[in-house]
Amino acid sequence: MGGSLLEVSSQEGARRVALRYLDQASKASERLHDTDDPGALHDFRVGLRRLRSCLRAYREIFGDRLAKKQRSRLGKIAGRTNPGRDAEVQLELVTKLGASAAPHERPGVTLVADQLERQKDEAYAHVRDELYRRFAKLQTSVREELSVYSVTYRVGEARREPRFCEAAADAMEVELDALSGALSQVKGIEDEAIAHDARIHGKRLRYLLEPFRGEKDLAKPLVKRLKALQDLLGDLNDLHNLAATVGETLEASALEGARRLREAATGVGGELHEELAADERPGLVALLQRTHGDRTRLLDDLLGGWLVEDGALAQLEADLRSFTASLRGRPPSGVEIERKYLLSGLPSACEGVTPLELDQGYVPGERLVERIRRVRDGGAEKFLRTVKSGRGLTRIEIEEECDRGTFETLWALTEGKRVQKKRYRVESDGFTWEIDAFTDRELFLAEVELDDPETEVTVPEWLAPHLVREVTNEDTYVNVNLAK
Repeated sequence: MGGSLLEVSSQEGARRVALRYLDQASKASERLHDTDDPGALHDFRVGLRRLRSCLRAYREIFGDRLAKKQRSRLGKIAGRTNPGRDAEVQLELVTKLGASAAPHERPGVTLVADQLERQKDEAYAHVRDELYRRFAKLQTSVREELSVYSVTYRVGEARREPRFCEAAADAMEVELDALSGALSQVKGIEDEAIAHDARIHGKRLRYLLEPFRGEKDLAKPLVKRLKALQDLLGDLNDLHNLAATVGETLEASALEGARRLREAATGVGGELHEELAADERPGLVALLQRTHGDRTRLLDDLLGGWLVEDGALAQLEADLRSFTASLRGRPPSGVEIERKYLLSGLPSACEGVTPLELDQGYVPGERLVERIRRVRDGGAEKFLRTVKSGRGLTRIEIEEECDRGTFETLWALTEGKRVQKKRYRVESDGFTWEIDAFTDRELFLAEVELDDPETEVTVPEWLAPHLVREVTNEDTYVNVNLAK
């Protein structure tokens, strides 16, 4: 199929992506008959999941063309693989966590492992043949519906067919808002159900991004970062499910074990020492403790690495909003894209330029830090309040003007977290370069704001002699860290 996904219509692009995922599921389904191919079921499941996510995201584009009954049947086929997969994942965890079990813990580990093995075998029994038959029958009609579409034009009415990349940007932002909203509610281990919802939205967002990996340079690293977040949230959910399974097994084992011990102690049952040696409870308790330890560690990684102020989530969100804006072909609202450079001195191009005088301080906060700024431009003064999130090339920025009274009240809270500088603006080759000469220390920085993170920047000849290096991703030169 010719044409880039950045250029085709929403009708064309959505169907291309859906057909691509249908092909993936179809190829994997042909391997389901081979029981020696352990990856076939996984590949089929992933292809089906991507297809259903695509149909869901672009359901307004597909409209009634793809019947609700067909989408429902795809969901039922996908659901047939879930119980076996859940048991398989938990079995892998038990094997890993139980590898270091002490001899007296092994009966409990073996009990859970055998139980999960049976569940997996029962769930997967005959499922390969069943999935192949049901999918083979359904995919023909789905392919026919996806392969054809019609567009109606009325004579005399100008009409612009929406581009697929714009529809994709809208769909991505829906999932990004849901992802960020869910994760903002995660505070502790009791919020794992919310974290699981966030994982689902993150997975859907990744599937929306993947078709653009060959179209936009930033897509591939964004997919990789989303996958890292998805894996972390997935591991948390798997451990949560395992803890429930082990807990239920422990409760049942405690009752049955107490009965056997009572009978052994009164001479009705087996030998007491044999019953004590076969007691599953110590192993189940140890599994629960190790599961809880791993859950706590992963939650610390989530809260401390992703959800802190200017953490990995804030930067990912800023980069994703910048990416969706680039799909639409316009700069993102509320997103700042800039490169920053360390200079050895003030360039000659600043001579004759009247600088702005900036006094700015930072009001500390737990997750957000507010910047207070006074701008003197000749005899005029302006006061601004700004909140930024993220770091590096792309950051979210929300700014509003305030009055002198508000500024002076907040300025008093910034003592010990302030910077003073003069800012020179120089136009060059279509870019506006801002040269900051700090007046409270010996420091010179240059910044250039961009519409798109993929825009290439050539350092002007007048700036090159003073260039030390680019410091876009160096936290040392972030103003809030320079403040004193």
